[in-house]
Amino acid sequence: MVITFPVHGNEIHGSDNPRMDIAIERATAYVTALAQRCAADPQRPRCHFTPPSRWMNDPNGTIRYRGWYHLFYQLNPFGDQWGFMHWGHTRSRDLVVWEDLPIALAPDVLAGEEHCYSGCISLDADGTPRLFYTSVPFADARPFEQWRASPLDDDLIAWQRDRRPCIGALADRLARDPYAFRWCGRTFLVIGDGRRVALFEAPEGDFDRLRAAGTLWTASAEMEFAECPNVLTLPDDRMLLLLSPYRPVEWRLGTFDGQAMTVQAEGRLDLHDAFYATNTLEDAAGRTVVLGWIRGFPAGRGWNGCLAFPRLIEVDGDVVRQRIHPAIEALLELDELPRGPGALAVGDACRVLATLPGSATIWLHGFAINWDGSILTMCGGAYPLAVVGSLRLEIWLDRSVIEVFIDDGRAVLTRVQVGDSGDGLLRVNGEADVRAWRMAAR
Repeated sequence: MVITFPVHGNEIHGSDNPRMDIAIERATAYVTALAQRCAADPQRPRCHFTPPSRWMNDPNGTIRYRGWYHLFYQLNPFGDQWGFMHWGHTRSRDLVVWEDLPIALAPDVLAGEEHCYSGCISLDADGTPRLFYTSVPFADARPFEQWRASPLDDDLIAWQRDRRPCIGALADRLARDPYAFRWCGRTFLVIGDGRRVALFEAPEGDFDRLRAAGTLWTASAEMEFAECPNVLTLPDDRMLLLLSPYRPVEWRLGTFDGQAMTVQAEGRLDLHDAFYATNTLEDAAGRTVVLGWIRGFPAGRGWNGCLAFPRLIEVDGDVVRQRIHPAIEALLELDELPRGPGALAVGDACRVLATLPGSATIWLHGFAINWDGSILTMCGGAYPLAVVGSLRLEIWLDRSVIEVFIDDGRAVLTRVQVGDSGDGLLRVNGEADVRAWRMAAR
């Protein structure tokens, strides 16, 4: 039996598992039920991607396929706090405007599955997208398992699971977050396995032949778990490993010999853990785009969580820089706001470029950013920075979310602040050269 349901006027075929299709339709109805209420919330970001309602966390299965950027993400369709993880789904032509699609995966409750945890999508040797996710049982009934699914349509709407896990229990019974990457013509899959990043290889790119290949990297004892491991291969043949270890996202830079990684440098991708659980895709220009979840919103608003603006990573020596993907500039108004004495009316969504030769404070729609020459203070946090000369900030504000790129992206600070103190104004106390543009959702 095949169930069909309409999507934007087109008939999309579901799986051959009727109970799963019914579960997905039911969950989708819960998400759409609060959409109008959530859209009217003045604290909800309007330029960053958010689901119509409810809870979201990790980006999953991010891929560009047949001209579309697909974003799957952890979704609780039944509340605005974490729980009962599904895979939500949206797509975009440009990384700016997102089209909501039906939920892609729901837990197979009758089979004892409580959550569909994070994972990835990668192309098999024949060009078919393969979805990998972590299957989590009720009541710790078994170790976590890694499962695979295949699409039933070119829009990646409906998915059919394999009949058995592709990877069973690992050393840590909570092993999770599969991520596929390619290196020197070979195809690998990594999984967070406690403090270890477990390594698997798909010979000749064939995921049907996936086999254990050892350990990519092992953390020291101070890291509790290597969540969401992502591997970026660089043009100079080095490797950048991203980890979300229950604290701000970290990176490790080094070399890879096909068996293990040798680390040469390390650092933080963001100064705060409001940015978390990264995943990647390749854009139309062949650049690796890093996506992340922004967290820290209060419960009780019907929605919770958003996607950070897509970022590009550049590595120069041992320096890792980030910048907003240039596609996001399509949200900016063409005209720069005129500079002059007094406050600037920037609204609740804007981009600000600021150069601070010395101590100064910037007030921006309720956010206060203070620089005393060595420490940047914002949202109750203090962040020491080693800066030579003037401090340069690129600030992207979207209502309750702020992403600050420091010193040409050498550091990034992401924070959330939900409240009623925003006035849509930009003020400066101290010496600063400030330029600003309003931003509007498309």
